[in-house]
Amino acid sequence: MMMTRLNARKFKAIGFYLLSWILSCLLFASFDFYNSSEENYVFSFIFIFQFALLIGLSHGIYDVVVLEDDRDHRPIWVAVLIRTSYFIVAIFSNIAICVFIWSIYSTGEMIGEESFKLLWLLLKTPLVQLFMLYSFLMGYLITFVRSVHKKFGTRVFINTILGKYQEPSEEDRIFMLIDLRNSTTIAEELGHFKYSNFLRDYYRFVSNCCEENRGEIYQIAGDGAYLTWPLKSCLKKPRPVTCFYDLQICLDRTKKTFLKNYGVAPTFKGAAHCGKVIVSEVGNFGSEIAYHGDVLNTTARLETLCAKIGQEFIVSEEFVSKMPEIKKLYPQKQGFFELKGKKKTISVYSLHFPLTEKTE
Repeated sequence: MMMTRLNARKFKAIGFYLLSWILSCLLFASFDFYNSSEENYVFSFIFIFQFALLIGLSHGIYDVVVLEDDRDHRPIWVAVLIRTSYFIVAIFSNIAICVFIWSIYSTGEMIGEESFKLLWLLLKTPLVQLFMLYSFLMGYLITFVRSVHKKFGTRVFINTILGKYQEPSEEDRIFMLIDLRNSTTIAEELGHFKYSNFLRDYYRFVSNCCEENRGEIYQIAGDGAYLTWPLKSCLKKPRPVTCFYDLQICLDRTKKTFLKNYGVAPTFKGAAHCGKVIVSEVGNFGSEIAYHGDVLNTTARLETLCAKIGQEFIVSEEFVSKMPEIKKLYPQKQGFFELKGKKKTISVYSLHFPLTEKTE
């Protein structure tokens, strides 16, 4: 059975925690080995590596499965208190498990008087106490890095750290604008507080579908969101199109939940275009990665055509010419249109993708 993109996203997230804990524990071990004159390095290395695997898996499962990675809406003081308690229990428990497993090789039994003595002896050791404090702090650091990574996305997060966009550079990119239908009416019916919760749930699905199709959310402004992909990442699979219809399928499946909670279910329309843009980091304090170019304006103008021509998803001819397997989506030419602010007309296509189908 083929793994779904949702499960792949969860495994990828758990893998991040696992790798982060392995690297952090090996870093501690390297300093210990450098400053220590002990010859029993094998036991220390195996013990620390075993601990890293256990704590990495438990931390990943706790955040990704228990908290569902994006639904932890508890008050901050409650979240901090529970997470602090979790780290204390997890660190102690995983050290105990490592000791019990190791005692099988040394005493022949997993849990016994000797294993408890060994555990108590280790817990009284200054180095182990330092390691427990280090692990507690690393737990919060890894959680923080994961939160920042989720906010900015893998590519932007890495490139920001490396300072790649301090100088403007040119890229070939695809932009897709997703716009919530009837947002003004929905806002008036729900009120600003309930409407905010409605948008929160709606954009959670938008961001998940974008991530599962290896895209990035560039901007969210009110009821609209710009999603973007490097053109080269979509030359084998039409990821923007797949993302659009993944979201449509997702919202269709959760329609009853939205109706139950809000009395209305979200529907949306969208447009996509591609071309060259300039990307750079703008601002000093509170800076952000910004894209400049005619592609974004054209995408926005295309999206406004959806209502005029009665289509839910329209794209430019340039987009159609670049996407693989696009003929399976039955592109229909809607004609040439003169967009606001542009001198030349642009050829527009609509795409049709039934909910009963799905592009892999």
